[in-house]
Amino acid sequence: MNKDDIRKGLRNIRTRSATITAVEQQGACMSEIIIPLLNDRDEGVRWSAIKILSEIGDSRSIAPLISLLEQNKNTTTATMTLRAITGKEYGDDPSEWRDWAAKDDSIRNSGGLDLSDADLISAAVEDLPVMVSGSGEAYTITVTLPDERSQQVWIALSAKTPDGKPIVQLSTPCGDADKTQYENALKMNMSIPFGCLALAEMEGKLVFAMTDSYIRKTAHPQDIAESIMSLAKNGDATEKLLSEADRY
Repeated sequence: MNKDDIRKGLRNIRTRSATITAVEQQGACMSEIIIPLLNDRDEGVRWSAIKILSEIGDSRSIAPLISLLEQNKNTTTATMTLRAITGKEYGDDPSEWRDWAAKDDSIRNSGGLDLSDADLISAAVEDLPVMVSGSGEAYTITVTLPDERSQQVWIALSAKTPDGKPIVQLSTPCGDADKTQYENALKMNMSIPFGCLALAEMEGKLVFAMTDSYIRKTAHPQDIAESIMSLAKNGDATEKLLSEADRY
C-alpha cells in the first residue's frame, strides 16, 4: 500500500474503516507513510492517521503528535494517542508534552511535523483552484474566483516576530488607499474571518491590503489553505467595492 492509495482510502468515508484496518495489520512498518498524513488538510485523514498510530504504538510518532497539539489540530484524539503510546498523563497542553519529550533523546531527535517551506505551500494549495509561482521565501498564489475574476495572495516566509520567530505572512492587495475609506476599512475588520485590512506600500504608494500571519513552527497546511481562500475572496470583494477593475 502506498501513501496515495492510503490517503484516497481514508478520505472516502465508505472505504475509511477498511483502509484503517488494512494499514494497522501491517504494523510499525507503516509509520513512515502514516506520520506525514498528520499534515493532511482533510480532518478525516488526520483522525484516521492518529487512530492508526495509536494502534501501531510506534514511539516515532510521539514528537509529530506533540506538533499536532501545538498546531491545535485533532487535539482530543492526538492527546488520547499520546497517552496510549507513552502511558503519560499531560492532558492536551503541548508545552508539558514537549518538556517531557525534551528529556528523552530518542524522542527529541525523532523530529516533528516539520515541512520545508516549499512542501508547506504545496500541501496547502493541493486541490485548490490556484496557480502558484515563486520559490524560496516568496510565493504568489493566483486564486480563480467566480465571474471570471481572480485574486493574488502573496506569501512571504522571510518575516519574523519581534523576538525572532519566523512567521508565514500572507497578504493580498485590494486597491489604492483612499483616506475617506479608512473608517469603513476598520469597520470591515470585524467581519473578516481570517486576517485584517491594513495599509501597505506598493511601488511607492499606499494601498489597502488584507494580511494574515502564522508562527512558522506551528503553521499547518489547513490553516494556510483557509487563509489563502479567505483572503482571496474578501480581498476581491473589497477591490470590487473600491473599483470594478480586477487589477489584483
